[in-house]
Amino acid sequence: MIVETYQSKYVLRILKSGEIYRAKPNLTLRGEYAALIDMLGLKCECPIFGVVKGKKKKTFGKVSGSVKLILDVPDKFVRLTEFSEWADFLYAYKFTKPGNYRSLLPGCEEVSDRRLAEIIANLKQQKKVSAYKSPQVVLEKINPVWLKHYQLLPAASVDGGFFGWLKQKFRK
Repeated sequence: MIVETYQSKYVLRILKSGEIYRAKPNLTLRGEYAALIDMLGLKCECPIFGVVKGKKKKTFGKVSGSVKLILDVPDKFVRLTEFSEWADFLYAYKFTKPGNYRSLLPGCEEVSDRRLAEIIANLKQQKKVSAYKSPQVVLEKINPVWLKHYQLLPAASVDGGFFGWLKQKFRK
């Protein structure tokens, strides 16, 4: 499967040196990522996110790295989630019991037990790519043999988002 992911130059250096890249835990989303790792049966400290090349993409509105990597990942290493379900889980997680992402805090009115169970079931279920509206790729690692192409992004596209990049493009 052809996967696009945005990473730092540091990740690119690791891959170019022939080493496998494994993400380190994100302190802000440690619990949420641990839950996703458990749901998908991953063997990693932190998931790596990407998108399926040629499919509808969604992000939280910013590019998290300065290098766009194009990977050819064997299907057995790819887990997929629906972006909107992951976003819903991130919201619902705030109302779960500490250490137990499957149970809501007593008296929670923001999310129902039924909806939380539905979100978790949807995240766990692996479907064909065509069954997703906005498929999100989840990887345990990036193997350097998967790297097919990379593109260094202009500083404006990282710092100023799309409009910063566009502004720079037409300024020339």
